[in-house]
Amino acid sequence: MKIILIETIENVGKAGQVMTVKDGFARNYLIPKKYAIIATANNLKKVETIEKEAKAKVDKKNAEFRVLADKINGLEAAFVRRAEDDGKLFGSVAEVDLMKFLADHGVSVSKNNIVLDKHIKNTGDYAVKISFSAEISATLKVKVEAGG
Repeated sequence: MKIILIETIENVGKAGQVMTVKDGFARNYLIPKKYAIIATANNLKKVETIEKEAKAKVDKKNAEFRVLADKINGLEAAFVRRAEDDGKLFGSVAEVDLMKFLADHGVSVSKNNIVLDKHIKNTGDYAVKISFSAEISATLKVKVEAGG
């Protein structure tokens, strides 16, 4: 089925792009979620307008992301966890802990935005990347200490 993407979708295409996808993908996912419209002759005339609207939407989102990234760059998270003498934690500091810390400081991020290869399992200082888009990210300083 030939469609026009209304929104940029990762691993699919950019807004305003005319493309051919499987019928089921278009009918069951893209069109109901308003990510795409069917590429009729009338809709093909609107491609330029769709691209402009999508660019405006992306620019607005990126501005919001930059504000959040600036807030995050100024923060330092401190966690106190029970640990062994060598600094190995009995538990860990995970994405959920970082999400809660950020939420307490007025920054709402999803678990998918936090780039953490594996949970933090030792005391020390860490730099955790918070990624909003391919171009916009922030670094949260994390300090894990033994105690409690």
